[in-house]
Amino acid sequence: MRIRRLAERLLADCGVMGKGTGAERLHITLELVGHDAAAHLVEAACRAADTVHRAAFDACFDAAMTFAAPSGPFVLLGSDGLDRVRELRTALAIAMAEHGFSPVRNYEPHMTLGYDAHRRVPRFSIEPLGFRAAEFSLVKSHIGFSRHEVIRTWSLAE
Repeated sequence: MRIRRLAERLLADCGVMGKGTGAERLHITLELVGHDAAAHLVEAACRAADTVHRAAFDACFDAAMTFAAPSGPFVLLGSDGLDRVRELRTALAIAMAEHGFSPVRNYEPHMTLGYDAHRRVPRFSIEPLGFRAAEFSLVKSHIGFSRHEVIRTWSLAE
C-alpha cells in the first residue's frame, strides 16, 4: 500500500518514534457517531448516510504535521486536493443533523499515520499522494484495542 510505505518513511524521516497506525486502520474520519453508541444511534447514522449521494472522486494529500493533541497524532493533510472530501463530509454532516446529531463545525480532513506524544513536527509539504475515494463507511473503533470494525459501507457512484 502506497500510503503505508509513505507513512513508514515519513515517520522515520521526522523522528516520530511512537505507535504507528496499521495499514488496515488508515482512514479519513468524516464524522463521529460516538464511542459505544447505542443501536438506535447507529441506525440513525445509517439512515442519514443512506441519503448522501455523491460521485466517486480523486483526492490528494500534500502535507504532513503533528496535531496539537496530547497524544501527538502525526497526520497527512491536503489543501485543495481534499476539497471533495470536505464536500462529502458537509453533505454527511447535514444529513446527520437532520437525523438528530450535532456535527462538529471545525473539520480538517486528515489521515493519522502514528502517534508520538514527545515529538512535534510542524506542517511541511510532501510530494502529492493521490487516491480514489469510491466509498465511505460507518466504523466502530474499539478504543484501546487498535481495532476497527466496519458496520456498513456506502458506495460513491462511478
